[in-house]
Amino acid sequence: MTNNILDVLTYMFDYLFEESEHDSSHEIDDIELKAHLSDAGFDTSRIEKALSWLENIATLQDGRIKPFSAKSSSMRIYSDAEKLKLDAKSRGFLLFMENMGQLDANQREMIIEQIMSLGDSNLSLDDLKWVVMMVLGNSIDEDISAQWLESIVFLDDNHTLQ
Repeated sequence: MTNNILDVLTYMFDYLFEESEHDSSHEIDDIELKAHLSDAGFDTSRIEKALSWLENIATLQDGRIKPFSAKSSSMRIYSDAEKLKLDAKSRGFLLFMENMGQLDANQREMIIEQIMSLGDSNLSLDDLKWVVMMVLGNSIDEDISAQWLESIVFLDDNHTLQ
């Protein structure tokens, strides 16, 4: 995985998941979370960028971005910059998710926007899966199974389109 805000986010989600397993009634506030991430060795600026990145997902989900309707026969054309960040296997994964009905055009665009906001030149398929999980996990449109979300990240990727 890249050494950037995605590292902070994945570490943070692992930590929050472990904490909720130990004591589901304890809510972790921002100060406690930032302190834990800082103690783990993450730079304060990266922690702030990671939390801002998460807030951007909430902004997209809040309806401040006007959704569009895409016909099922439409095709997403990726820009050159998007192709640099998302290789063919990653684009195939997004297409697979759409074709399976697990991702709609608006969610796909949110995922692509979040990926483009990351500073790296390209991302691995595993990194993309984490972004998909974070965007869909914060979705207010539908009930998403936690088990299904975990399967996106932790199961083998043999079922993606190449």
